[in-house]
This record gives sequence, C-alpha cells and structure tokens, in this order.
Amino acid sequence: MLLTRGLAAASLLAAAAVAYQRLAGGSVAQIGSPPPQSYVSSYEILEDLPHDPRAFVQGLAFDASGTLYESDGIYRRSAVRAIDIATGGSTITTRNRDDIFGEGVAVLGETLIQLSWQNKLLFEYSLPGLALQRTLPLHIGAEGWGLATDGERLYLTDSGDSLFTLEPGSYTLLRKAVIRDPMLGDGATHKPIHGVNELEWVHGELWGNVYPMYQGKHSECVVRINATTAEVIGWVDLRGLQARQRPEVTRSPMNYVLNGIAYHAPTDRMYVTGKNWDRMYRIRLTAQPELGPEHVASVCNLG
Repeated sequence: MLLTRGLAAASLLAAAAVAYQRLAGGSVAQIGSPPPQSYVSSYEILEDLPHDPRAFVQGLAFDASGTLYESDGIYRRSAVRAIDIATGGSTITTRNRDDIFGEGVAVLGETLIQLSWQNKLLFEYSLPGLALQRTLPLHIGAEGWGLATDGERLYLTDSGDSLFTLEPGSYTLLRKAVIRDPMLGDGATHKPIHGVNELEWVHGELWGNVYPMYQGKHSECVVRINATTAEVIGWVDLRGLQARQRPEVTRSPMNYVLNGIAYHAPTDRMYVTGKNWDRMYRIRLTAQPELGPEHVASVCNLG
C-alpha cells in the first residue's frame, strides 16, 4: 500500500516538475545541463565535502525534497541513513539486522528500497522517517548490488554482466539483458561489462559505478547505459578522486572503491563518494570528445 501511494506521488511530482519547467510559450525548459555528448567524459570538483569515514557506502539516492539517503554495508554495521550533506553526519539512521549486508538503494515516491548482498532479501522503508515497512524475499540475480529507478521501473545489477528490470511493488522480473559496449570488443562481438555496481538515473540514462570484483579488478570509471537495451552509451573517467582520500583508503584501493552516485535533477546536482571515504564531491562533467574506446580500455580496468 505504501509503495502504491509512492508511485502515485512520484507521478504527481513528475507532472509538477514538467509544469514548473514550462515557459510562457508552452515549451518545456531544460533545468540542468544535458548529459555529455561525447563517449568519454571527465569531471571538475565543485564542492569538496566531509563524509563519514566509517560508512562502507553501497548506495546513494535523493528524494524529491533533496534529502540524501545512503545505504551502508558490512555485517553488523549495515544501515540506511539520511545524510546532512554539509557535515557528512546522519540525521536519521535505521540499522539492519546483524546478519544483513546492505547494498544498493532507490527512492520511489515515499519509499526507500534497499537491497541486500547475499541474503536474498529486499527492504522497504517509509520516508522521511526510515521506518522499516516490509521485508521481502528477492530471488533475482546471483547477488544484490546496484538499484535505481526511472520513476516507473526498477533496475538492478547482481555482480555479473546483466541488467534486470523489475516491476515496483511486486518485484516481478520484466526483462534481463547483458550490459554490452558496442565500442569495445573485437568488432564482431560487443564487450560485456562485468561488475556494474551502484546505480543512478541521470538525464534519462542509467549510470553505474564499475567494480569487477570477481575478476580481481576495481575501476574508477562510471558507465552510462541505455536502460531499455542495456547498451553502453559512454563512460565517465573519475580517476583522481580515490587518491584524495586518507592513507587507509589509498593503501587498499581494491576494498575502498569509488561507489556512490546521487543526482538531484531539480537542482542539477551530482555527488559521488566511495566505501569508507572521508570525502564526498559535488562534480560537474566535462565532455572529452578527443577520447575514445582506447582510453576506456586502457584506464577503466574492466573485467
């Protein structure tokens, strides 16, 4: 019932946003800058903000009001939290059971949805108070990794190369497709992209951190995906952010990876952070049209 009301609220908010953007002539204004039109993008830091260094970040998501929520992992430490962006501290925290390893999150209307890693469970929390409403079995994919929504469907990754599309509320599987990049590979085949992790819906695209953990690799790149076809649209090279963290993180880059993308469309703000990072960054992307698939193959450390 809560999620049904949330879907209705999400639809009303979307309609309100369009109405707000309408110009006098009846057209729809572009609030934020469009996504980069090049295959490879880089970034510039707009704000360097504190983040809780104890937080093993598995998911970030904004609600419509601009409140930032985070899902943290590790057994006996997993939780969902509302974050004060300016200080990095928690304003509300709901802990998971000690046997739960928290994973990706998505906000749909008045509901925060959280995955678990290997527990095969999904959790629904009411917003803004983060009261646990439902715990449900979820037997889709090998594990729970990334989660995002476009307001109508949920998108999930599981550590492999697949993208799963789910119906909210019932969590019925609607579609499964392999995430592939037509610009990479040998020409005859498109390279599958393994380990797409934390997900976020950005300008009509699905963006994901990449962590080919089971291939023994870690990446500082973000992949941009067409959610309908699972085809890769492009890449964001975020190298350099991990190197700005404290020595505990930089000495163990495989464990404390870049993980966490949050985009607030009404204000065109994007934030990124990582597992146990002490900093979070508001960034703006810069197109790099001179860079192509050779750059991605050489720096993104793909599985």
